[in-house]
Amino acid sequence: MNRERIVILVVFLTLWFSWSSLFGQEGEAGIESPFSIGVGARALGLGSAGVAFPNDPSAFTWNPAGMVVVQQKGLSLSLTTLFEGTQYNFIGYVHPTISVGTFGLGVSRIGTGGIKYTEDVGGVPVDLGELNYWWGKLSFAYAVTIIQGFSVGVNCNVNRQVLGFYSTHGFGVDVGFHYGIPAKRGILKGLYFGCNLENALTPRLKLGVSTETIPYKLRVGMAKVFNLRNDADHWLFLADFEQGEHQTYRYHVGMEYGVGRLFFLRAGYNNGELSFGGGLRYWNFQVDYATSRIADPDPSFFPRSHRFSLIFYIGKSIPEQKRILEEARRQEVQEKIQERVDSDRQRRISEGLQSGREYLEKGDYFNARLEFSRVLREDSENLVAQELLSETTKQEEALQRQHEVELLADAKEKEKIQRDNAYINQRLTEGNEAMEQGDFQKAIDKWQQALERDPTNSRIYNNVELAKTELENEVTRSIARGRQLVREKNYSEAYKVLNRAKEQTAGNPELTGKIVLEIQRIDRWVEFITNFQEGQQRYSQGDYEAAARYLEKALTIIPDYERAKELHRNAVARSMGTKQEMKGEVKVLWESGLGFYIDGRYEEAIKIWEEALKIDPHNVEILKNIEQAQKKINIYKKKK
Repeated sequence: MNRERIVILVVFLTLWFSWSSLFGQEGEAGIESPFSIGVGARALGLGSAGVAFPNDPSAFTWNPAGMVVVQQKGLSLSLTTLFEGTQYNFIGYVHPTISVGTFGLGVSRIGTGGIKYTEDVGGVPVDLGELNYWWGKLSFAYAVTIIQGFSVGVNCNVNRQVLGFYSTHGFGVDVGFHYGIPAKRGILKGLYFGCNLENALTPRLKLGVSTETIPYKLRVGMAKVFNLRNDADHWLFLADFEQGEHQTYRYHVGMEYGVGRLFFLRAGYNNGELSFGGGLRYWNFQVDYATSRIADPDPSFFPRSHRFSLIFYIGKSIPEQKRILEEARRQEVQEKIQERVDSDRQRRISEGLQSGREYLEKGDYFNARLEFSRVLREDSENLVAQELLSETTKQEEALQRQHEVELLADAKEKEKIQRDNAYINQRLTEGNEAMEQGDFQKAIDKWQQALERDPTNSRIYNNVELAKTELENEVTRSIARGRQLVREKNYSEAYKVLNRAKEQTAGNPELTGKIVLEIQRIDRWVEFITNFQEGQQRYSQGDYEAAARYLEKALTIIPDYERAKELHRNAVARSMGTKQEMKGEVKVLWESGLGFYIDGRYEEAIKIWEEALKIDPHNVEILKNIEQAQKKINIYKKKK
């Protein structure tokens, strides 16, 4: 046998028996990748249980689909001490994104040196020095969420072996699945399942004349996270089951207690061996340590291994990025709303100035003043409106002086008329100022006081009538605005608008009564919607008795609200009804609706089952059928 083949045979026999002992396999199984012992001190401290919740940058080595639980970009460096000076190193990077999945990249290397190389020359062993051996793996991983909670992932691996001057490489693929139950509360919250098929595409390595095939291995597991102290602390429990192509099953369990995101304690049971570990995190740096015997139980040859990991977290986490994006979207919406408000405001200013000029040219000073005052309420610094309002005042004063001259020419009691004119002018000025501020009722009161001194003044009389009309219009607009705000669920602003209108109508019982009725209507609606929404929430939580009470209160306020009536009926049925045998007409209707349901005619099925519920309103089975059919309709609408 030539020298090359002797070296390869010796090395492979050494590695074969070492790894067979390490993993408890028979020789005919072929070698198992040494990377099967996993990476990362966190996972080792958890008993090598990591397929369901691999929450660190080594996630793709345990389950590529499990990378979706990693919420922040991170770089991990790991060192494991093995037997006989063997070193196991890993560097990995995980890059989660908001919309296009999670990416992973990693390099693993395990190697040893000092392998003696001898050759028999003429019956005499000749020492030819020492050889180094190492096995490396380059991994590219990707995971994406297909539907809510369910993700798939793939991990492409390039294996490379080097012995002295000889080398080989092989390509393999791991496939993983991950499911996190999308529950916001209850026992299902924080429950995860994972599955990873390692070497789904089997790597083949040929170093010299011997070809080795790395067998596949299936690992499944589950994890449960219990959050404490308003999610500040947590308990994590994991359990994995592992079965290889030529390997007896193995099991791994682990638990972790975390204090905030700062301190972690871990313990696990790694297929018969206890493991322990912990971690410390400061800002974006984390150090983890774990110890366990991950080889043959003979401590004289395979002592406990120690693993250290250093993690660098980079940038903002996915939840933080989502909050930033949501805030940016909210800000963008606010800016668009403000742009629209500003645009509408400029339009109202332009239209007000144009209308005011037209009224001023016609000598309609009341409406001119009204338009210019509205413009100034929109923009108190508008110089054009200020000048036009001043011009309107001058024109009115000129008319009033002309009227005074006419009175003085014909009146006998000039002194009294002069006093009356001073009083009238004062009331006119006060009325104009009130109108400019939008207080039409006060303007009416002032002008009526002036009219008492000068009952023949048609201009003042017209101003009073026009102000009354404008006050009614203002009340109508306020009521319409309040109703619009209620539709937008902006109840506080609706109350502000109506209370301002109520203040403006003080002294006018008829208009005040309208506003009060509208406020009372909003009060009833707010009380209704509060009870209705509380009933909806209790119903979704499964508290049907409480839901029925809240919905009943809502229906005493608005009895004809169909959705509330339907939900109240369902809540009562859920809380009082029992599953019982259907008889008579109810059974006939139920079977008829079932036929439509099977044919995919869900709306017709719902109509027939609704008829059955009118006869037997507490039949839970029929109620469940209706809800299931409605879900089918909703799914079909989403697909369209």
